[in-house]
Amino acid sequence: MTAATTRRPVLDRFGPLYPASAMALPVIPSLPMPRLPAPPPDVRNLSPHYRDHYGSHILREYPAGDCGDRIAVIDKAFPHSVYDMMLLATVRDDDVIASSVSDVPEAMLTTLLTFCAQFVRYVHAGSTRRRFALDGAQLMIGTNYDPATTDRDNGQWWDKRMHWHLNCWPATAYRHASIVPLGEVTDVNRRRALVDPIAYLAAQVMGDALRTQPLPAGCRVVGDADLSPAGGPVGFKIALPGWDFLPGAACARLLVQIHDVAAGAYAQLRGCFTGSPAASPSWARPGLLPPGQVAANLDNLAWLSEPARRGLVVLRSLLRDVTAHEMDLMRADMDLANRCLTLAGLDYHLGFWSPPHPDSWPDNPRVFLVMQFKLLSAVGSSPAIGGGVASILDRFRGPVMSAQQTRLRRQFQDRFLALLDCHTPQVTA
Repeated sequence: MTAATTRRPVLDRFGPLYPASAMALPVIPSLPMPRLPAPPPDVRNLSPHYRDHYGSHILREYPAGDCGDRIAVIDKAFPHSVYDMMLLATVRDDDVIASSVSDVPEAMLTTLLTFCAQFVRYVHAGSTRRRFALDGAQLMIGTNYDPATTDRDNGQWWDKRMHWHLNCWPATAYRHASIVPLGEVTDVNRRRALVDPIAYLAAQVMGDALRTQPLPAGCRVVGDADLSPAGGPVGFKIALPGWDFLPGAACARLLVQIHDVAAGAYAQLRGCFTGSPAASPSWARPGLLPPGQVAANLDNLAWLSEPARRGLVVLRSLLRDVTAHEMDLMRADMDLANRCLTLAGLDYHLGFWSPPHPDSWPDNPRVFLVMQFKLLSAVGSSPAIGGGVASILDRFRGPVMSAQQTRLRRQFQDRFLALLDCHTPQVTA
């Protein structure tokens, strides 16, 4: 006879930030993705020009406006799916790193969003679904933002230029995925990557900050209950009129609006916690003000609701200053840094999500703009696919793509590029 094992609780000092209901969320802790047989070195883009880094992985370049700005379509070296690609925003002066939707001209952003909408239509087209067996496929279209963090993993680690992921997962990619409650994920880093401890509190704060600002016609802030029973990603959510909303200037301005609101709110809160809104250099974090002073500073933010204020007071009670010795230890151990060191500045994933629909192009699709804020997560997005509200894609240890998958991947990309070519002239180096 063997003794019955007992599940040890997860020791996470930031656990109090999760609502109790979060532990029942369905998640996929590991979902292997097919990978390229011979990927390039896995390094950050520190090259003086984007072409020096991406090289032959650049599939196309298209103009974005009349100022010389371009959108490069990239074949990702470490795919999120067999059927994916990336849109990289490159401004005329390549010394300028445009990291957010607020850093690029409106013409650039509207062109990006037009490409995103064309990708959705392409995937939902009957000919595409039949050719690539995409019935039941799920999409994720989004971008990550974190220009400040350069000393530990984060959502914008490999390239600080704004880039949008166009991902499509056929049903076969997630059909046999193992879904478990978030509370059963015992690895702290993995749990935080699935749902960051700050996710719920930050969504509440964002709702407070945006409360008095008008939204475009047909758009409204929603809560998790609005997505039931379909589920959906955790975060701050705005219901959109549909996929056809993306190409218009109103969508571009909405993205800029919520980025600017988030950046402004973050700067105020950072000032409340540390006395300064300024970002810190690598391997440094600002000292924290005493809890009582932080609480008093939060009281002065008239836009902040009382529940959010209480949550932020709890957050201050969980944070502590990092000693020089501790920082040296983390500098020598990235896994330790990812576990113990907060992100250096504002960090979020911004994307579009829609519940799966059996039809090729529903007349009234439910489309949500989702903003997921991060405090400790080592990844940018854990997509809501396969019945889970979040999933971790293993892009490094999955099976090597078969010859057939490689051919289908290229055909999928080529057909989409041909669609873009019909509407937008290409540019060359």
